[in-house]
Amino acid sequence: MTKQKSGKLVRREKITALVFVSPLIIGFIVFTLVCMIISFGWSFTNFNPISGRMKFDGWGQYVDLFTHPTYKKAFLDSILNTLFLLLSIPVSIIISVLIAALMNSKKFKGKTVFRVIIYLPAVTSVVAVNYIWRYMFEENYGLINAFFHAHIPWLTDETLVKVAMIIKNVWSGIGTQVILFMAGMQNISDEYYEAAELDGAGPVYKFLHITLPLVTPVLFYTIITGLIGGFQMFADVELFAGGHYGARTIVFFIRNYGIGQNLYGLASAASFLLAAIIMIITALQFKFNKWVEYTD
Repeated sequence: MTKQKSGKLVRREKITALVFVSPLIIGFIVFTLVCMIISFGWSFTNFNPISGRMKFDGWGQYVDLFTHPTYKKAFLDSILNTLFLLLSIPVSIIISVLIAALMNSKKFKGKTVFRVIIYLPAVTSVVAVNYIWRYMFEENYGLINAFFHAHIPWLTDETLVKVAMIIKNVWSGIGTQVILFMAGMQNISDEYYEAAELDGAGPVYKFLHITLPLVTPVLFYTIITGLIGGFQMFADVELFAGGHYGARTIVFFIRNYGIGQNLYGLASAASFLLAAIIMIITALQFKFNKWVEYTD
């Protein structure tokens, strides 16, 4: 009788849990999984919803991304732009680690206030951030050019617009990363530092040989999430760079040729190539993560 009651209780708990998570499951199936399957099918066709054209094209759309005279340059340039913009990730991580180490120091006062200030970019509207930074980088009346008494074409030059985006992305990204690195540093036992001090270790030695190795799990997480987010960059291109060709990313290419020009087959092919790139890079990171120090 006891086993039967416990079995019913377990089943009831499972059903209750399923009811609570069912909206998420249904939403994932309807708006993500089904859409992915349909999009994957479109990638093998020349589907155009406006003209009603939908003919099986095999690998034609994938080949066109690298060979078609109209799409080839735009797609390859979007890949190069995306890779260039990924430079913001290591810069942001390095700055975040240094700030977290400084704020984690016992001599640092006002940690709570600085945490709030540092974290503000993470909770600020993406639209507001992009428009404010766009105003700051304006050539004629932007605050940055006004401060340096210069007329640097930040938003019109193909290289400088990417540099401006990297500066903005570094500022936007350090908030969350600093909090994560601080949490990781605060979980390091003081015994490691005390033992190092007995051996005469200085602050730099302790940071390089204790702090940095023991926060590698957080570093590993920030690299993975940073790359995944970086490859899917879109809002910055649309709002901050105004769709400038020098800043167009892979996702912008997908949106431009999909929704913009109704070439859904081509856009679907590009999106699945992007998904494959992200999955391969993530898998390689997990395979070659021996540099990560896991502690009990």
